[in-house]
Amino acid sequence: MIDKFEKKWKESQINRWKKIKDKIVKFFSKYDLNIVDVYDHITNLNYDKMQAISYLLSKVIRVIKICDFLDALEKKEHADVDVIKIYLLISHAEIAMNNFKVKDKKIEMVKKFFDPVIDKYGLNYKIKISLESIKDVGKMSFSEILYKIRCEYTHEGNYTGKIFKKTDDDYHNLFRFRSNNKDIHGECNLTYREFLNIFMDALVENIKMFSSYEKQST
Repeated sequence: MIDKFEKKWKESQINRWKKIKDKIVKFFSKYDLNIVDVYDHITNLNYDKMQAISYLLSKVIRVIKICDFLDALEKKEHADVDVIKIYLLISHAEIAMNNFKVKDKKIEMVKKFFDPVIDKYGLNYKIKISLESIKDVGKMSFSEILYKIRCEYTHEGNYTGKIFKKTDDDYHNLFRFRSNNKDIHGECNLTYREFLNIFMDALVENIKMFSSYEKQST
């Protein structure tokens, strides 16, 4: 009886995941990503892998709704929300790598999440710390900076300060955070929208690797 129930439950979930294909494809299209073939591949995996990816996608879609709410709050009340959005998204980068069975320190998991797109977008030049801060704490990569900002909010509750530049026309945005009791200064040459596109691209690339996806030649 239990086996029959479990089988029906799995079949029900698989059918549901296949039915929401258009919803998932539409969601990623907002970030200039076409995942039609990738999603077809996902829904033909074994149940465990399909479940891991589908549950993760559900979490990501939900956290983006929260980030959208924070965007609205920023526009309405001029609130500082960049750090909270980074906290949410970098935490979900960790969650993604956990789902993909990556075993490592949290900071290394965040690095591995962004690794597939680091060179594509020149990310280590998009967010970087100042020369003075490098003298104090050494070099930090794009992923390390984001992880340190996430940790400051997690452990200190500091959410103040803008991180992302507001428009494509802005040269860059200067920001500050604390790590190991030191003030660190940096600059960001990304809008939040650009960062979201990069985050989603990294997510899709990690899904491809986890699911052993290979693009079909035409």
